[in-house]
Amino acid sequence: MSDQIEPGSPKKHRIIHWNPDAGREQTTHRWTWKRILAWSVGGFFGLLIAAGIVIRVSKLVFGEHVFNPSAAMAAAQNPVDPGSEFISQAKAEQAHDIAAKALVELRKLPKDHPVQLQQFIVIEKSFLDGQSLLAGRDFGRAFMVFDNLNREIDEFSRNVKIKGEVQQSYNSILVRINELDIARSLTPGTLEAAYEAAGSGKKLLDDGNFTGAKRVFDRGFAELKKAEQALADYVRENLLKGQKALMAGMKDEARAAFEAALDKSPGNEQAIQGLKRAEQIDRVYALLQQGQALEKQGQYAQAAESYQRAFALDSFSAAAQEGQARAARLEKETKFAAAEAAAEAAVKAKDWPRAISEFENALKVYPQKSDVQAKLKSAKESAHKEAVQKALAKAYDHENAFEWQQARDAYDETMKLDPDLEDAKEGYKRAGTVIRALLEYEKLIEHAEQLANKAEFQAAIRIFNNAMAVKPSYLANSDRVQQLHQLLMSQNQPVEVTFRSDGETWVSINNFRAPSKFRTASMRFLPGDYEVVGRRRGYRDVQMLLQVRNGMPPPVVTVTCEVSAGKI
Repeated sequence: MSDQIEPGSPKKHRIIHWNPDAGREQTTHRWTWKRILAWSVGGFFGLLIAAGIVIRVSKLVFGEHVFNPSAAMAAAQNPVDPGSEFISQAKAEQAHDIAAKALVELRKLPKDHPVQLQQFIVIEKSFLDGQSLLAGRDFGRAFMVFDNLNREIDEFSRNVKIKGEVQQSYNSILVRINELDIARSLTPGTLEAAYEAAGSGKKLLDDGNFTGAKRVFDRGFAELKKAEQALADYVRENLLKGQKALMAGMKDEARAAFEAALDKSPGNEQAIQGLKRAEQIDRVYALLQQGQALEKQGQYAQAAESYQRAFALDSFSAAAQEGQARAARLEKETKFAAAEAAAEAAVKAKDWPRAISEFENALKVYPQKSDVQAKLKSAKESAHKEAVQKALAKAYDHENAFEWQQARDAYDETMKLDPDLEDAKEGYKRAGTVIRALLEYEKLIEHAEQLANKAEFQAAIRIFNNAMAVKPSYLANSDRVQQLHQLLMSQNQPVEVTFRSDGETWVSINNFRAPSKFRTASMRFLPGDYEVVGRRRGYRDVQMLLQVRNGMPPPVVTVTCEVSAGKI
């Protein structure tokens, strides 16, 4: 119908034919141009409103396509975008450019499978069809062709990639089956199922069913995952079992567990390491037990030493490392607490040197303790008030007790506190003089002992007498000096020695007697060591060492040259 308004079509103006007899009717009103114009416009809009109501009601009752059944049938047969006929040339050309670029990349992809080759031929044909439609300026259909083509190209690219992934999956699953053969006894049937999946997937791959092949391979990998998990669980459980055995010092159990893990996981570093640790674990465990016992007894230094020895045998032992650190820390804390308590007690007793010393000992353990630093400072300030007199009194006490080194140290301490104190200066000089005398005395006594040990008794007596000359009068001879004195006195008397010879041998005593011949001779010697030499023409010389000592039977020395000089 010409007066119907189709949806989406431009509005049409309806021509209204007026009644020809209208002019002959009687009118009560006079028609003016304004009334004619108003009735014309009002009638037109009234008809439009009425038509709109009728169309809306008809659509509600009979459906949206009641006024355009042919269009509805076309839409049902070919459900495309209704606005496709209005697609611009630019949009179609843009879709063409995208398809062209994608097709260039697609041509580079391998198409070594018959199914892929057939799909690629279809894509090429669709591209040519789209170009023909574009050349014929059928932009709407051309756009739809290129748009579908782009989706097909994407799908083809994914298929090609899937094929590569599936081929790689086939190779990988065979490799993994071979690698996991060691787990066959742990999961019966799993590797067989994976191998069956590999065969089924390969057949689908050859038939071009890449998606199906991938799905089958994934199922095979899932089976292999079970075997892999079982293998990992087995190795992990044995490693854990071995670690627990190590902690308990059970050497054989640890070794068996780590060997089982290594059997299913060759080259496992943790298992290799565990086997090495198991070799010494019994000794390590004993040392750990010893360290724990010492630690309970409060002997932290000894405990730390035991832990350290255990750690030296097993550098991976966390218990040994932690025990050593803990025992060392407890040792420090114990030392600190003891030093601090002693310092506090010394402060109460006003024993400032001890307080200062103990506070310093505490700070040696924990140097950053600010409260101890403050206490040390306070103790030093309090000590300074009494230090001068106490130091001087201490020096006097040491001097009266002939403790010269301590006296000099005390005088020196006094002078550091009060450099102008004359008593301290004089006492320091006096103590230094005595100390030097004592050092000289000790040096001479030591020299005399060395000479006596060499049997040089006369020289030792002279040195001993010099030592007695420099010895302070108050100093009594120690047991050592008395023994030396007695030795030297006993070895200061001559000893008679009897010599025998053959009357043909010239007998001489170096630095004592000139050569002479005799058969029997008696001589008196001061104690010492003498060299006796016998000489005779044609015979080899005789040399001997004569040791003369008081308190021993008089020696009888025979000196005779009896070996011919020509004999060897």
